[in-house]
Amino acid sequence: MITAHGGALGTGRNSRLYFDNISAYNADAIEVDVYRRGGVLYLSHLPSLFRYREKVTLADAFAIVKQRALKINCDLKMRGLVGEVIKLAEQLGVTDSLIFTGAVRLTDNEALTAGQAWINKIKGLPYTAANVPEIRRMLDGTGNPRFAGLNVNKRYCSDKFLAACREYGVKLSVFTLDTYRQLSRFIGWDVANVTTNLPVVASAIKYRMQEREEK
Repeated sequence: MITAHGGALGTGRNSRLYFDNISAYNADAIEVDVYRRGGVLYLSHLPSLFRYREKVTLADAFAIVKQRALKINCDLKMRGLVGEVIKLAEQLGVTDSLIFTGAVRLTDNEALTAGQAWINKIKGLPYTAANVPEIRRMLDGTGNPRFAGLNVNKRYCSDKFLAACREYGVKLSVFTLDTYRQLSRFIGWDVANVTTNLPVVASAIKYRMQEREEK
């Protein structure tokens, strides 16, 4: 899967221009940053104390992805939002489009009744090759298949870590990949998702690799 990072192609994170250019990304999913204030789930990379009602809302974003049949990665910037996001998604009929990253944790197990969650952090378990067996055990221990795998910064993805994840069946979503070399490396490793500001380049690399495999 290819996810267009918030602000892809220089459009600005969580901006209306970002949404206006969705058709140019050639991506499977878009990414938004989610905060809550005054009962409103709004999009922003940083909290907006007074002008949050002027922001694009999560409801607006859900309406757009429903129309375009895209996935939406809700990068939660606050803890405890999983249930509220799912409730809104149910109201708007987009639960099948939901992906969670950011502040979602394994402790959100009961709230995670829809979508998929890619975990940025497991307490006490740095994302290293040596910890992959225990990470696998922790994911399985939730009994919730909606925990899809790990959302990992590219800086922590050594070949040894990638190989261990492959061996133990731990799926990876990797962010944020912004060069041809980075995209080629991780698409070559066949990670489950790449998040990038260059989704068109990622799509072209993926297509060429698939062509080579078919020959």
